[in-house]
Amino acid sequence: MKSIIYILIVTTLISCSTKKNIDLKSNNLISNNFNELEIKDLQLIFDFFINQICDSRKKNFKSLNECYLDYCSKIKEQAETNVEFKTKINFKQQLKLYNKIDNSTFKEIWSFHKSLPVGDRQDTLKFLEFNFDGNYIKFLNKFARENKAIGQYMYSYKQVRGLGPSLVANLIFNYKSFEIADIRTKVVIAIHYLTLNDQFHREEKYLE
Repeated sequence: MKSIIYILIVTTLISCSTKKNIDLKSNNLISNNFNELEIKDLQLIFDFFINQICDSRKKNFKSLNECYLDYCSKIKEQAETNVEFKTKINFKQQLKLYNKIDNSTFKEIWSFHKSLPVGDRQDTLKFLEFNFDGNYIKFLNKFARENKAIGQYMYSYKQVRGLGPSLVANLIFNYKSFEIADIRTKVVIAIHYLTLNDQFHREEKYLE
């Protein structure tokens, strides 16, 4: 009886570990491309995304891969049925996340630009995009040499220097080709959808 209980406990712990406590610095490309502080902050970003798409949805996922695949499939279903696109990420909590990471790390990933005036609105708002000269783009360029789908992702990104419609659509409809089992792909998907979520929800005037 004790052995059965022990096995059940171990199985539960293993199941939980597939979703949490994934150490990003154990990956060579990540550890070689980012410094210690940046990796620490990337871990915070990654863990936040996992909490939003796995834990907060209150589904009993057997693995992090299963959670990611389910999340991406739901995004695809939205696009296919013309339902309003929603990332299912709490933006207020995302803003709190920004305060937890070092400003230097933020700038290695993102930068703010002016959004274009829309309709009768003549003022311009803050618009979050990747920092084209930051370490994150350097990481993506290196990863693209190994992953064909990331290579296409970066090709599309460089055409417009941003998350253009073709890039977004490609990840939505072809997410399985990105090799989600790779921890580096999981990081890319996390930052991708956090960036889009910021773009969708931020209503802050851009100041020179």
